[in-house]
Amino acid sequence: MRIPSIQEWSRKWVDDHLDLYNYAGSLGDTEWQEAIKESLKFRDNYVQQEIRAKMKQDLWKMYDSINLKMLELFEQLRQSKDSTQIETIREQVWVLKSQRIEISKKILAVK
Repeated sequence: MRIPSIQEWSRKWVDDHLDLYNYAGSLGDTEWQEAIKESLKFRDNYVQQEIRAKMKQDLWKMYDSINLKMLELFEQLRQSKDSTQIETIREQVWVLKSQRIEISKKILAVK
């Protein structure tokens, strides 16, 4: 999955708001048009908020995915009788725990 650049986010955001501006104009809603023009002045702030929200959402999806993998491994661990397999599973769990910690740090860093 490719992450859009800031310029792409900004362009899409502006295009969407210009569409809304035109729609408000077709309705004759000048008050709404003025509100849209005002929000366009602060485009960079809004775009940054959207980017941060998307980043946080993606990080949480990764975190949840790791948790599911860990649950599967714990189930395998519970059912396994082979000591070699148990050690391999424990190593995999350790790697996932480390990844989860790193993702947690990234989630907390996104303000």
